Order: sequence, then C-alpha cells, then structure tokens
Amino acid sequence: MGSLTLTKMLRHSRLALVGGAILALQGCGVIYKTTGDVLISFGRSEMLPYMLTFDDVRMACVTGEAQTPLLMAFERVGSHPEKLGAMVFTTAATCAEQIAIDAELRYMRAVKDGNVNEAQDARIEQKRWSAVAAQRQYTAYQNMKTAFGEQKEGECPKLKTDFDELVWMIGNISGVQALLNDGASDGAVGVPRDLAAKVERNMKCLDNDKWWGVPRGTRAAVWNLLPMLAPPNVEPWKELEASAKAGFDGGVRLGSALYAMSAFSKGNDERMRKAIRDFAANDQNLDPDYAMMDAIAGFIITGISDREWTENTGKRTPIGGLGTFWDDAAKSGPAVNIDDLL
Repeated sequence: MGSLTLTKMLRHSRLALVGGAILALQGCGVIYKTTGDVLISFGRSEMLPYMLTFDDVRMACVTGEAQTPLLMAFERVGSHPEKLGAMVFTTAATCAEQIAIDAELRYMRAVKDGNVNEAQDARIEQKRWSAVAAQRQYTAYQNMKTAFGEQKEGECPKLKTDFDELVWMIGNISGVQALLNDGASDGAVGVPRDLAAKVERNMKCLDNDKWWGVPRGTRAAVWNLLPMLAPPNVEPWKELEASAKAGFDGGVRLGSALYAMSAFSKGNDERMRKAIRDFAANDQNLDPDYAMMDAIAGFIITGISDREWTENTGKRTPIGGLGTFWDDAAKSGPAVNIDDLL
C-alpha cells in the first residue's frame, strides 16, 4: 500500500514538473513577444528616423547586416518586424553591392592589364556578391509584401503613416534592384521576372511630389527596361529628368540616381554623364531628415562613375572628381586634379 502511494506521488510530481515547464515556456514566449514588440516600436519611432539623418552608407549597411537577424527572429514569437525588415535588408544589401562593385572594378583593371586569371576570379567574385545583394533586396521586397499584402490591379494598400509610405517605396525599389543584381549574377537567385510589372503598378500608390519624384521616376526606369509596360505616348526620359529635378528641389536626389541607373543600363553615355554631372552640381540644400536616402543615391551614382572611370583609365573617380570625366580636359581645359591619376 505504501509503495502504491509513493508511485502516485511520483507520478503527480512529474506531472507538476511538466506543467510547470510548459507554463515557464509560455511565460518566456510572452516575454519574448513583448520584447520584440518594444524593439520594433522603438525601431520605427526612434532608431530608423535617427539613422535616416546619417549620411554614412557604410554604417547603415553594417547596421543592417548586424541587426537584421536579431530583429527578424522576433517573428518566430508573434511579433511583426516585416516593415522594418524591408528597410534593414535594403541597407544590408548595400554592403554586398559595394563588394560586387569593387570586384567588377578589379575585373576591368585585370582585363586592361591582360591578366586572364585575375579577370576570371574577379568576375566570379562579382557574381557571387551580386547574388547576395539580389537575395537581400528580394527579401526586402518580400517583407514589404508580407506587411501590406499582395495588391490586385488598380488596388493600393492602406498606407496610414509616412513610415508606411517610405517602407512601400523602398521595398518596391529594392525589388527592381533585386532584378538587376540577379541578372548580374546570371540568375543565381531566380527573382521572378514579373516583379518589374508589379513594382511599376505599386508605385502608382504614392504621391509623386511628396516623395521627391521617386515614384514616377521608378516607373519610368521600368518603362525603359520594359517598354511594353509604358502607357501610350509616355516619354520615359522626360519623366526621369523630371524625377531628377524634383529630387534636387526636394533635397533628396534619388531621382537623379534612377536617371543615371537607367541611362547606364541602356548604354546611353550622354544621358548618363548628364545625370552624374547634375547630381554633383546639386549638393546644396539637402534634406537633413533624409540624409541617408540621399547618401544611398550618391552611392549609386559614384558606383556608376567609378565603373566608367575604371574602364577608361584603370582607376576610380578621382577624389573631388565626381561629375567630371577623363576626357573633359581635351574639350574644355583641365577639369580634374591629375595628381589623383598618378
């Protein structure tokens, strides 16, 4: 009889321990979710606005790389970091893009020097890092889509705040960039080709004047890539020029970067040079609240300029030389400090 009583007591003890463990785990889940909600709220209201005032793209990209896994992990306990996720995956992608650009410049120099092995190795590195950038940018787009849902033709999500609109805009731009970087990586990521049409449609949901001409500029860049998506009688280059001017007037030069990217991808040297020159000439009266957005535009512009300089001279854009070109001196006298070329 005593043995039976002891067995029952042990059984009840085990049940109590199991029940206690379950309750403890549930308690941890509540704590984790609360922590995630607080972190996300802080990120939206304080961290992101503060980071947007920085003009250090490297700091933004490293922050994105370091903080993204922690932030997105709270999705597992019921928090919703998707909107912030679209932003941090976008900034993290710039780290990979910079390495890919450096590899591309190394490839160009190797080709100039006739170093076949170095050129092949550099091209492989470029494609690998382009794939990393494409994956991060496509993930940014997917996070944006998760946050707001898939929109049908003619529909727009409920963008209740400026933060929502910013996430929508950046997430869609990342989608276009993902397509370009996926192409540079020989389709390693497999970004769906129909994404461009969705981005073109999605950008209709934003106020073009409020967001520095970027919505219309993004659509025009897509029209240049895929003319079948352009409305009748539209002129993409005029739209891109208008987008660039709106950015100069508003203090955030993303429209100019879109213009340069489109001209570079189309091989239009004259328009590409104009976009870079105009960007460099309009560096006053920038919006301090969105300094990071303008700095990312500068990162894009400088990358294009560096490619052109390296292909033609073997070296990047000289210090203080953004907006100038290696053959300017032949046309209008010295324009670049040649000490940077020695």
